[in-house]
Amino acid sequence: MVWVDAGGCGIVALAAASAIRHARRRDPLGADEGYLWFGVQQVLKGRWPHRDFKSYEPGRYLWSALFARGFGAGLSSLRRAVHLFFAIGLGAALLALRARGLDWPSIALAASALSAIAHPQHKLFEHAWLLLAWSSCAWLLWAQSAPAWACEGAVLGLSLLFGFNLFLYASAGLALALSIAAPTGILPFAAWRMEALAIGASAGLLPMACMALSPGFARMFYRRRIGSVIARGESNLSLPRPWPWRAAPAQLQGLDPAHRRAFQWTFLLLPGLPAVAIALVAWRALPPAVDAPALLAAAALGLAAFHHAASRADPSHIVQSLAPTCVLLLLGLAPFAPMGFVPVAALMLWLAWPSWHRARPGDFERRRVGGCEIDVPNAQARLFDAVAKECDAGSPRNGLFAAPAYPALYAALAMESPVYDTFCLYPASDAAQAGMIEGIERAPVRVAIVSDAPVDGREELRFSRTHPQVWAHLHANFESTRREDIDADVVMFVRAESGAPSTPSRRRNGHP
Repeated sequence: MVWVDAGGCGIVALAAASAIRHARRRDPLGADEGYLWFGVQQVLKGRWPHRDFKSYEPGRYLWSALFARGFGAGLSSLRRAVHLFFAIGLGAALLALRARGLDWPSIALAASALSAIAHPQHKLFEHAWLLLAWSSCAWLLWAQSAPAWACEGAVLGLSLLFGFNLFLYASAGLALALSIAAPTGILPFAAWRMEALAIGASAGLLPMACMALSPGFARMFYRRRIGSVIARGESNLSLPRPWPWRAAPAQLQGLDPAHRRAFQWTFLLLPGLPAVAIALVAWRALPPAVDAPALLAAAALGLAAFHHAASRADPSHIVQSLAPTCVLLLLGLAPFAPMGFVPVAALMLWLAWPSWHRARPGDFERRRVGGCEIDVPNAQARLFDAVAKECDAGSPRNGLFAAPAYPALYAALAMESPVYDTFCLYPASDAAQAGMIEGIERAPVRVAIVSDAPVDGREELRFSRTHPQVWAHLHANFESTRREDIDADVVMFVRAESGAPSTPSRRRNGHP
């Protein structure tokens, strides 16, 4: 019966993942997805994340690169890889729900609800790991056996390979769940359980430990994931928190009024619903039909994962943090399943709809990028054309410098980055800027494309202010122009011929 349930949940998960992949097969290539795609290309060339190029954690690149070995290194292959990984996490969550007695119609509706919020597609690793973390913690609280504890430890350890933040969320969620489970009698403390957890965690941490032995990896991992966060005082570019008692902030203004209010209330729901659930478990006030261990696991993880939404409170990060809360809703309505799951699935689909639907198709044009046909925003298409034309004039593969957030250019045009940091949004130190300039000259770069727009509307985050030495170097050594065929804040630099003076007529808008 277990194998039958596992197979059935796997089929449902694969069907759901395939459905959402098909629904967004034409989605544009954004900066973050280009960041992931460029990293996969680098791994296929033998380079390591963190050590050799700025990146997410290595696991998502290794997984996608392994998939690319068999299906090619294009964008289509990447999207298949991330959706398959999501299917693994979704299948684990569905199996956990099935183990608590849910029928197959309920499982199908649960899959629909959890798949609807699986956005954006390059962040499906986050969705998958939250579902894996919940299902393994719930199993631990149900089974109370050595294999369950070892499995939870393995999930914790392996999550570090895919995201330092995911490791922290899963660890904090487990610690909070155990602190509530012990006094309430759900799971009495026993030393042998800690031993099994440690054994599993050691096995899960082994791949990351092996990578840490690679010269330079541990240093760059610390600098990127710990040192820089401490120095900045924030883990992401923060945005105003969209609490419902405040006016909707700028990051929600692109939504219709109904969705703006819905996202504001969802932001409150992310910590509020888990806090209420934990209080009900602690006070032993749950109805007998509600599964207390599963509810506790989801609530504890949901509180921890709220940090992801709060760190950058835009619709994308709010939805990325929503999986534990969605599981909470499903568990609360489980006694009324399957009909009780219909409104949850409908609500999740409606909430995520702005992420799936593009209301103005005239703003896009169909292009073949990375082996698949996608809808490219007109401004991005013009930028790609302009850069491709300049690079075709004789630039080497590493002759393009794009900043601050154009990794998609490198990936789509099969170009190499001459610098380590392909997503340079934060103010850089003098040493970091000197290293960037050295990379530009060593390549040597012939074409540079730089956006000097204020990031998130913040003037202090213009590239000319975050990297003033690099900005001055480009103006001193390249011909600069603001072209009419690309955005007004984007400057194209072309290296001046040796010995030829810069062209004054191309220096505009107060640049030196």
